[in-house]
Amino acid sequence: MAGGETNLLTEKHHSPHLGLGAESMVYCGKPSGGCHACRARKTKCDKIPEGCTQCFRAKRECPGYRSQGDLIFRDESTNVVRKFKAKEAKKQALELSLSISPQPEEEVSLELVQQKDPYLSALQLAPTIEDLATGFFISNYVIECRASNRGHLDPIQDMTRTGQLDEGLLSSMKAVGLAGFAHAAHAPNLLKNARYQYVQALQSTNVALRDPVQVKKDSTLMSIMILGIFETITGCRQESLKDWSEHIKGAAAVIKLRGPDQIKTPAGRRLLVQVTAHLMIACMNKGIALPKHMIDYMTAAIELVKTPDPAFIIQDTLMRFSILHAEMQQKILTDRETILSRALELDAKLVEIVANVQPGWEYKTVFTEEKSEHVFNGRYHVYKDYWMSQMWNTLRTGRILLNEVIRNTLLAGFSTSPPVFRSAEHSAQFQISTDAIYEMQADILCIVPQHVGYFPKGGTHFQTLAEVDQSQLPTIKMSGGSFLIWPLWLAGILDVATEEVRQFVKRNLDSVGTTMGIKQAYLLADILEAKTGITVWKED
Repeated sequence: MAGGETNLLTEKHHSPHLGLGAESMVYCGKPSGGCHACRARKTKCDKIPEGCTQCFRAKRECPGYRSQGDLIFRDESTNVVRKFKAKEAKKQALELSLSISPQPEEEVSLELVQQKDPYLSALQLAPTIEDLATGFFISNYVIECRASNRGHLDPIQDMTRTGQLDEGLLSSMKAVGLAGFAHAAHAPNLLKNARYQYVQALQSTNVALRDPVQVKKDSTLMSIMILGIFETITGCRQESLKDWSEHIKGAAAVIKLRGPDQIKTPAGRRLLVQVTAHLMIACMNKGIALPKHMIDYMTAAIELVKTPDPAFIIQDTLMRFSILHAEMQQKILTDRETILSRALELDAKLVEIVANVQPGWEYKTVFTEEKSEHVFNGRYHVYKDYWMSQMWNTLRTGRILLNEVIRNTLLAGFSTSPPVFRSAEHSAQFQISTDAIYEMQADILCIVPQHVGYFPKGGTHFQTLAEVDQSQLPTIKMSGGSFLIWPLWLAGILDVATEEVRQFVKRNLDSVGTTMGIKQAYLLADILEAKTGITVWKED
């Protein structure tokens, strides 16, 4: 928490005095002196010492009377202990929802409370709708069940341990969780709660942006990115795409303010890559380059790592392409030979990753005869987590865009008089780029089954799918649907896309919107069908 406040999720309470002191003795008001049987039946008791008349008439032994001290003061020590433990257990339950490895003593505490009074304890520990929403967000965007499977925003795990879950970040998580939970629970009325949390997150984030210390915190940057996810889930109109891009632009501005120190930690570099990936979508659709500071920090991060992960190489290549694309769109660069040379150089970097797959980047191709609206042309891919599938599809997106530039540049050169490109090498490259576009398009279509949680039976080159350990596969997540929609949309709007491909893409974008409640998928499906492009970005 900012300003030295104690983090609510990690605060340790000291146990109060649980002895039999005066603070545990409660005055009970004017007492009833009747016997136990009369008080239980709420009948008038004449309190005869040898046994009351009511019990004599009922032919039962009178159970007797309470001592006078007990009539005036009652020992509440047991209740104090029970209430304290129930309060502690409820707090621990919230901590458990944000903890990867629950501690044994926390589970024992919950068990003890439930043994005291199971029904009342269940009521006391019932989570609020905001608790459920936070858990829904964590399950879908942060924490996988196994350490080998990474979530989209897993730096939040580190923020939890270091006490950085401040108000703005928590509100943004609740906003996204409520929006997603509203669909999962078929409760559209929860969207009102989601928008309230969204406004709260905006206000808290704006306060953080004005603070020279808070603006550099990972939690502030993460809050802005999560607000962008909110637009993805709730956006039904093209204006929401503009709002989404504004959040990403805001995240890029925070990257600039954070300065060079952010690339010194793995979490800082991971956040930089994620912001860059999202910003790339908006920049290339608008025909502009990435901001210079994003390019500078990405370049510095790659140099710092020495042997960069393929994810850095992919992002760096796309970053260089955004510069090339912007220069072409703004007519700064018009020489076809130069354009062709730069595009081929960048594509070669991505081809190298495909040709020499590093350990951990492998995936399986499954061939199936089962007919399904989620399987195109009888095959699909299986990845170990959504982060890996996102990186592969970022690479494929880059190769499609680069080879479109190569192909269009060659076509323009072929048609000039006299032709600029006339050699057999140029003709061969035209076919190579065309084949590359078809191949990358087909591979993007192969990501659909896993991202919608559908695994039809079939076989790979090495083993049948039945032999693949499906327990190690990531479960279906809304983050998986979010990763799916942009590359899938690109595959559908390509010039080479057949009507069969277009209908497959539209059908599955609509499916993501229906099954996962990601409204932006509906929007992209409508844009694909109308063939209008994203007009709000063209006007911006």
